[in-house]
Amino acid sequence: MGRASLIIVLGASLALSVLNLQINKSSERAIENMVAYYEASIARDLANQSLGYLLTQLADSATWRVVRPALLPSSVFADVGPSTILYTVRDTVVIISGRRIDAIRMDVEAKYEKQTHHAAVYIDRNFGIVPPAVRGAMTAQGPLNQTVSDMLIDGRDHNLQGSIIANAGVFSVSSAIAFTNLGTARIGGTSESGSDYPPSYPENPAVVEQEYNWDGTFPNSPDNVLGLSDGTLKEIAKRGINGSQYVTDPRKLKYPLSGVTYVELPAGVTWRVARLGTNPTGILVVHNTSLSSRIDNISTTRKTVFTGLIIADNMFHIHLDVLGAIVLLSKNLETVRECRGNDDHRVRFSSEAIRRAIRIVQQEGSGWAGRIPVLGWKE
Repeated sequence: MGRASLIIVLGASLALSVLNLQINKSSERAIENMVAYYEASIARDLANQSLGYLLTQLADSATWRVVRPALLPSSVFADVGPSTILYTVRDTVVIISGRRIDAIRMDVEAKYEKQTHHAAVYIDRNFGIVPPAVRGAMTAQGPLNQTVSDMLIDGRDHNLQGSIIANAGVFSVSSAIAFTNLGTARIGGTSESGSDYPPSYPENPAVVEQEYNWDGTFPNSPDNVLGLSDGTLKEIAKRGINGSQYVTDPRKLKYPLSGVTYVELPAGVTWRVARLGTNPTGILVVHNTSLSSRIDNISTTRKTVFTGLIIADNMFHIHLDVLGAIVLLSKNLETVRECRGNDDHRVRFSSEAIRRAIRIVQQEGSGWAGRIPVLGWKE
C-alpha cells in the first residue's frame, strides 16, 4: 500500500472514530434526556396524585391544617420507588374577579430520583353546599303569617361573625302559599335580582317569595331538603358522628348540640318548651313521616345563638336567634294563635353557617370530587 493510500485509510479511520464518539455522546445525551423526562413525568404525577390524596383528607376533616412542611407517608405511593413528597395545608386569601375569598392553599413538592415538581391547589375555605330548597331565611310549605310574628327575619347573607356579605343572600321568607306580615315583623333580604334590602316594616316586596312551587314538589323529608336519600340524616345521627344524636324523647338529649340532632317524635306529638342548651350548632331535625311533629316555644340558654340549619315539620313560639336558616315541612302551620313578645329575636341567613353544618354529610362521601370546591390548580 502506498503512502498516499495509507494516509487516506488512517484519515478515514480517524474520522470514523470521531463520528462514533459523537454518535455515542449524542446517544448518551438522548438517554439522559429520556431518563430526565421520565423522572420529571413521574414527579409531576406524584405531585398531582398527592394533591388528590390530600384533598380527600380535607373533605373528610374540613379543619385539618399542616402549617409546617410534612412528609407524606411512603406507604401512600409504596410501589413508585425512590420518591420524597412534602406538603403543607394553610389558610390564605385570594382575590377572584375583585372578590376577596377566604381560601385554603395546599402545596406539594414531589421529588423522584433527580427531578422535582411543585404543585398547588386553592380551595374555598367555606366549602359545602347551601341546598337549593333553602330559598329564604325561613322557607315553608305552609302559612308563615303567624309563625314569623314580630321577629326580625333577614335573608341577606351573613358570615359567622354576623357581618353582611353583600348581594349574596336569599329571600327573607319563601313560601308555597301567600304570605302576609301580620305581626309587624322587620323583614329584609336579597331580591331575585341580587339586591340587598335591610330589614324593615313594612318590608320591601322584593324580599318575599310567595306561592313558589319547588317544581311541583316541596321536600317532604329533611333528607329531601338536602338532596339526600331518605334515612341518611337519621343514620348519621344514630352513629353519633361529630356529637350527633338520635332520640324519640327530647328529654334524652345531651348538650351542647352538634352534628345532626335528630328528634323523631310520634305522630301528632309536640315538643313543648324546647330548650336547646348553650350555643347549639349543626343540623336540628324534628320530624316524623306524617309531618305532624311540632316544636312549641323553642329557646336557648342565656339567649345564645343556634348556628346551622333547623328542619322541622312545624314550629311556633320561636324564642331564639338563628344564624343559618329554618325550613318547615308541614302544610299545617299555625294559623290561629298569635305569638307576640319575640321582637328581640332574629333569624339571619348565613350560607357559611349552613355549609359548615352540612359538611358532616359530605364526610359520608368518598374521594374529593364534588365535595371540595377547587378555585384553582397551579403547577
